[in-house]
Amino acid sequence: MVANETIKKKGWRRLVLFIAVILSTCFFLTACSDEEIQDSAELVIGIIGEILEAANETTEPTPTDTSHESIPAHTDDVTVNVNGNMEVHFIDVGQSDATLFIHNGKVMLFDVAMASRGDELVEYIQNLGITYIDVVVITHPHDDHAGGAAELLNCENIEVGILYAPDFIELMESETDTPGWYDDMVDAIDCIDAERNEGIPEEKQTSIWHFPRNENGEFAKFNIGDAVVEFLAPLEDEYSDKNDYSICAKITYGNIDIMMTGDATSSVERTLINEGYDLDVEIFQSSHHGSDTGNSREFLDAMTPECIVISCGMKNRYSHPIKSVMDLFKELDLPVYRTDESGNVIMTTDGTNYSFNVEPGTYTSGAEYKAQGD
Repeated sequence: MVANETIKKKGWRRLVLFIAVILSTCFFLTACSDEEIQDSAELVIGIIGEILEAANETTEPTPTDTSHESIPAHTDDVTVNVNGNMEVHFIDVGQSDATLFIHNGKVMLFDVAMASRGDELVEYIQNLGITYIDVVVITHPHDDHAGGAAELLNCENIEVGILYAPDFIELMESETDTPGWYDDMVDAIDCIDAERNEGIPEEKQTSIWHFPRNENGEFAKFNIGDAVVEFLAPLEDEYSDKNDYSICAKITYGNIDIMMTGDATSSVERTLINEGYDLDVEIFQSSHHGSDTGNSREFLDAMTPECIVISCGMKNRYSHPIKSVMDLFKELDLPVYRTDESGNVIMTTDGTNYSFNVEPGTYTSGAEYKAQGD
């Protein structure tokens, strides 16, 4: 499913509001009597009604054309091969997330850092010589996972094929003040869509933004090179906690599996277990920067990971990673690789074995680091 219909509605709302203000001002300034004022008000209301009716006609769902996309939005045509090495870059972007998957010339970026670190993320990607990202995944609508989207999408030297994000458009639009990163992201998507859809009949136009499930409720499953990416969540349309909108994914290359869960809480972890998914993995990127809102023992027992990667900022204000979580990792004898201690953490695998560019870190919690002072 694509998001362009809902995004178009946002543009119409802005247009309606603007026209209403202009017309109201003009009519009421020129009206002299009570009768004229009433007639003017009725005229304004009538015009707004006609605009809204046109907006509804314009934003009817249209067929999706994916001819310009290198990765199909939803497909079962997935190949399972092993050829060469896959690299996974857990990029040091402070108290935020950005993970780069690279294999056989194909690239996926899982989360896009916070807005204030977006320029560093783009610089890191450019330094790798990457000019095309096949898939960008934004797990959920928080700045530390989605804030850098506009910086990336507006970069002239990097093109994005598809952007996957949950359907949080109406959720964000319902807020009194939408965050700047969200408005900037939608504006960037509008620009890309307008450019790609130029000269294409409206009924065949589509958006770069795709939802993780299609109209039939089927999750996307696709290749990045020979790696297989399968979305597992979100399973509900609405959540009270924005963290639970997180796209959860299992990435498989040969015999090596990686679990990515964004900031999903233990409630989502239980749901994933109850759904009967094959959750067995070798590497788990710790949920929510090592917070105790997730990373439950139950979920770890279901995954049986061999090691943990944590993306977090040193001495961050949330005291991530949380001591109880680090104690659990230590109890389970799970090596922990941390961006706050080691900077960029890079995992390389041939589909059978894997290695890291750094040594495992400590089990020191964020609170313990803060207690040590500067």
